[in-house]
Amino acid sequence: MTNDTTVKASTRRDIVKYGGAVVGGGLLAGCTGNGDPDTPEGTDSPDETSYSVEMSPVGDVTLEEPPTDVFTHFPWFADMATALGQGDSINNVWWDGTASTLEYFTSDLEGVDIPWRDETESYGFTKEQVYELDSDLHLVDPAWVTTQDNWTRADIDEVTNNVGSWLGNYYSNFHATPPDDWADGYEYYELWELFERVATLYGEQSRYEALASVRENMLETIERERPPESDRPTVAYLSISTDLSAIYLLRLNAPGYFNAHSRPLGAVDAFGDEQWDGAFKQIDMEALLEADPDAILALWTVTDAVGFEAMVQNLRDDPAGSELRAVNNDRVYVQGTRWQGPLMNLFQMEMTAKQLYPEQFGAWPRYENGDTYPVFDESERLFDHQRLADIINGDI
Repeated sequence: MTNDTTVKASTRRDIVKYGGAVVGGGLLAGCTGNGDPDTPEGTDSPDETSYSVEMSPVGDVTLEEPPTDVFTHFPWFADMATALGQGDSINNVWWDGTASTLEYFTSDLEGVDIPWRDETESYGFTKEQVYELDSDLHLVDPAWVTTQDNWTRADIDEVTNNVGSWLGNYYSNFHATPPDDWADGYEYYELWELFERVATLYGEQSRYEALASVRENMLETIERERPPESDRPTVAYLSISTDLSAIYLLRLNAPGYFNAHSRPLGAVDAFGDEQWDGAFKQIDMEALLEADPDAILALWTVTDAVGFEAMVQNLRDDPAGSELRAVNNDRVYVQGTRWQGPLMNLFQMEMTAKQLYPEQFGAWPRYENGDTYPVFDESERLFDHQRLADIINGDI
């Protein structure tokens, strides 16, 4: 027996069919049936011309047409929309003061801009804001939303019924633990698995496949050319304040999209298999000196959040920092953010490969505050930048 339930929006949008046992107890239970007794034989059923995906924790989401007004909060979804040539569909995003980061990485891509930069908002959002924007789709994990003030599962259901569907999977970031109410059956995805589902709802499968091919070619190059593990550097992936007052350790090779650019490089984590809860672990300079990595990847340093040049100078002036091998060998490197979508992922992987394996992939140039992404000759690129721009601009 099947259960085919269509949720009708009370706005101008006749959104969605929402299947699966998903967002809230009152929404839907069971699976979506394909059989429609009112569909004559020999004609297409509605499902055959729809835009449909399945993803935890929301289950099945089907749109009748590609979305043109899309609400999101975390910027990796805005990055995805930009990669698909749909950046102007984003009507809301939190970008925590680092909107320039994606512009830094894409500065050399002709015809590619960040149209949602002016749509950035402060952290968090209210149900009233969601209603006011009246979006076709909400690219936010409802499990995460219910951890925020004044949001319940009943609110999630209400927005689904009256405005538009939710799609997101926040806790795939580093395979974090979702809220108890959502933990049963919660699945984890890699960045490009999330991206493929978003592309499907936009009706941009061909563009996704072309972008995925660019990435696969780079992964093959890295796999083929990187040195054997015994010759790879030890690396500390850190968030360091400019004045060194706070040092936080991140995982280098963990599963999840926070490490989508560093994990494929297979460098050796200077802190080994050390475990902790949360995305970061605070450490002091003595702990860093004890690990004494060959190289340091310093998060947020191509953003306005950290002054890279001042931070490096402070490391050189610090009694313990000045003894670090990475400091003495000039191997403290800039990084972007962990909030990466597919575009930032491509560039950060190329950048980090050059930083960690300069003999194999060409050296990363010295960074000065305010720089844009270096313009490499074609022979020095790990992926085809022009092909990437062409795909984004519609030449698939």
